[in-house]
Amino acid sequence: MAETRDLQAFLGGMAASGACFKIEIVDEGDGDYSAWAANAGNGAAWGTRSLVARSPDLVVVIKKANARFVEKTRPGRDRVYSRPIGGGLDAGPYPKGLDEIADSPLAWAIGRPLSLLPAELRHRAILGLGQVADDAAPPPTYAAAKPGERPPLGQVVMLCETLPNAAALDLLLEHDGWAMTEKMEGDRAQLHCDEDGMVYLTKRSGELANCPPHIARAMEALGPGVSLDGELITVDAEGRAQLYVGGMARISLFVAFDLLAHPEMPGGMGTAQGERLALLARKLPSFTAPLAVDGPAIRCVPHAYGLKPKWELFKTIRAREGEGVVMRKLDAAYEGRRSAHWMRYCDRERTIDAVVMGYNPGTGNIVGMVGGVEVGLYDEAGVLHSIGFAGSGWTRDQRAELQARWDAGETGYVVEVKTYGLSFADQLTRPSGVRIRAAGDKRPAECRFQSEIGRPYNAMGQALGAAA
Repeated sequence: MAETRDLQAFLGGMAASGACFKIEIVDEGDGDYSAWAANAGNGAAWGTRSLVARSPDLVVVIKKANARFVEKTRPGRDRVYSRPIGGGLDAGPYPKGLDEIADSPLAWAIGRPLSLLPAELRHRAILGLGQVADDAAPPPTYAAAKPGERPPLGQVVMLCETLPNAAALDLLLEHDGWAMTEKMEGDRAQLHCDEDGMVYLTKRSGELANCPPHIARAMEALGPGVSLDGELITVDAEGRAQLYVGGMARISLFVAFDLLAHPEMPGGMGTAQGERLALLARKLPSFTAPLAVDGPAIRCVPHAYGLKPKWELFKTIRAREGEGVVMRKLDAAYEGRRSAHWMRYCDRERTIDAVVMGYNPGTGNIVGMVGGVEVGLYDEAGVLHSIGFAGSGWTRDQRAELQARWDAGETGYVVEVKTYGLSFADQLTRPSGVRIRAAGDKRPAECRFQSEIGRPYNAMGQALGAAA
């Protein structure tokens, strides 16, 4: 689909987890209208589009798009997309049975304010009488120019090893040969502007990803021959990830943590890490709070050298509950593999005790055993609330024991799970099972939000999250 003024209408919403869903209703220019749906994870670019409807009758297309979107906002489903993508209060379910676009914060149609649209779509909106464009089109992309082709850049990706404990982190904090960078909470990607000025974004797999237009324009401004490694993130003004602050996060950025190519770096990926990071910091504004919605779309990762600056950065990251840090060996090249020259430390990772509330069956090679365990914590009033499922991490013996307990109808006992904390909707983040506590080892009533998470139950977050 060409990047022209073809957008007739839009339906879209965000779940409390930060995941988004949208339907674009477009004029195909050949006498037909189409509705296209797409999803995006927390802070990620939009995934592959799927066709909802196509017809020369616009009303037919709108009715089918409405019906699809009604289901996505239905209370009680696994993920409820009932909050405006641009921010704001929960709009509730989208109305049923309409053959036109509803007057809803989750919808836009020709003639309505462009502020109802995500910024990345405003340049494609068909304008109503008296309306003027307020966004420029993004630069041409590799995906549009060479559909189906694998791009030449983005095929080499370096990955971290993991520091085992805080003592190992301390050793690298004290070592002058290592720099510290913040570990961002987003989606890993590489951003390129090739020698022809073509901008494109690649996933960790090397495949093309959809590049948000405001980020593509910022990359075009950096000029040809530049390639960045980093994260697509969505944060609030204080730099806190959407996963943990929900709708307060409205700022979409690309945070670069490494420089892979630049006209002023003839050695390319063979250049020492310290030189790559220094040049990156000279070329990009830093990721520093407070952040503005209309501020620079590409920023340099927070980083530090020397013991005292490293500790100051670490305290800053911890104060806004950042994910952690990556220690980088200053004389190392950029390697296209997992390397001990990058060592990550996940400061959010912790183990908590929680109460078993239910089970999911196993599939594939764990059929006949529990696949996941639903767990919960008590609030200050003694009410047990679900915080989600822990599916990975359990050994086969543990799964078999959990299955036996399920068969016996047993719940209400305590298990230990590993997590990166709770989301804005009080759901486990990247959970995995650790162990099943022995009877009498810990009372279920001791598993409380305050003692396990360090804060009270977030009733508003779970209400907005529905069952997300």
